This record gives sequence, C-alpha cells and structure tokens, in this order.
Amino acid sequence: MRPIFFATPLAALVACSDSTEAPTVQLPVATSGAAFAPSTTDLGYTVTTTRVRMAIADLQLTIEGEMHTAAPSPIQHPGHSAGGEVTGTLPGHFLLDWDGAAHVLGTAELIVGDYQGANFTFRAADAADGLAADDALLGHAIHVLGVATKDGTDHPFDAVIDLDAGTQLVGAVFEDVITEASTETLVLAFLPTDPSSTATIYDGLDFATLPTTGDDRIELRPGQAAYNAFRRPLQTHDHYAIAP
Repeated sequence: MRPIFFATPLAALVACSDSTEAPTVQLPVATSGAAFAPSTTDLGYTVTTTRVRMAIADLQLTIEGEMHTAAPSPIQHPGHSAGGEVTGTLPGHFLLDWDGAAHVLGTAELIVGDYQGANFTFRAADAADGLAADDALLGHAIHVLGVATKDGTDHPFDAVIDLDAGTQLVGAVFEDVITEASTETLVLAFLPTDPSSTATIYDGLDFATLPTTGDDRIELRPGQAAYNAFRRPLQTHDHYAIAP
C-alpha cells in the first residue's frame, strides 16, 4: 500500500454556513474475513469463489446530500444510495484481498451522521503495491479464483480483469449511524451473489465451453469472448457492501 494523505480537512468536504466544524470520528476499515457463500448461476453452475483481489483508491463514505441536491440515482432498489455528500474518507491506494482472513486497510475519518453509501475508484495494481513480477494481478484491476461445478464436473478458473483508468464504483451499501461514541470496524465485503436478487457475477458464463490450459484450468483474460460478460457485474455496486 502507499497511502496518500490530503491536507484539506475532511470537514471541508461538506459545505456548511455554521462557524463550528461538525464533529468527526476515526474508525478502522478492513476487508471481510468470511468465506464466500456458493453462488448458483443462471446456467445452473454452483460456483465456489476462493479468492478475490482488486486494486482500488480513495474509499469515500456518503450521506444523502441536503445542501447540494444530487441527481437521482439510476439504481432505485433498497439499500443503495448514490449521489450523496462525501463525509467520510480513507484516502490512498489499497489492495483489497478477500482470502478468508480479514485485512486492515487503514483508518477512515467520518463526520458524524447517518450513512447510506460508499464509493471507490478502481485502478491497475503496480510495482508500488509490492506484488511479485509474476503475480497475475500486476498491471490489472481484479483477480478472481474459484471453481464452477455442474453435473459432477469441476471447472477451476482464474480470471483477470482490466478496467478503464478512473472507473469509479458508486453507491455500495453502507448503512450505519456514526456518532461521536462510535468505535466499530467498518468491514468491506465482496458479494458474488447480489443479496437483493438472484444475480451473480458469473451469470452468462458457460464454464464447460470455455477454453482451458494444460492443467484443465480456465484462464479468463481480456480479449476472450466471455470476458466482457464477466467484467460488467464486477463494476456494479450490487456486489459490494460495508457493514459495521
């Protein structure tokens, strides 16, 4: 990691006519250490996700804007709120790693209030992240490992995803009331199955038809026909959440 610190106080992110700054708290942020629940896809595969890594920058935590009216979110289902005021931040570059253990990212500073959403920016992992030269994530945004099973046959897979520079995820679920007495850890989870529907990040992938390497492992890489179908859901807020 290479944290980037801003000189501007967090309170300056929220326009306020009062001369008194809003109280703030500092809370740790960590990735979830829980194992992924199996996903059942639209094509009948049971997918066990074993590890997900991604490179991101600048986690933002939001409340609904009142002073500055934001454009309505195109996503209207419960639990998501986009377009709110950024009143909490964890600035810097981070590697998120969901490998069955919790990993602390750092300490976020939040103005007290009722939070409804979270944003962050995808980026390509680079040498400053401390990855080995042969690490599959190096130079890419997301790396996903798992096994898809159907009709008694396992299809292990290894997927690498590129995203355009500056691609931002907006409106991940983060519902929490932050007070001056708050002490909780904010846990960032990746959700292969959207908890508000049956949609999974693997829908549309017919694993049995995808090309394999010499060890019968599927390697999903940019340029392949199935790549775009897998790339799209990884950029949507339905598959990310922060919970205390």
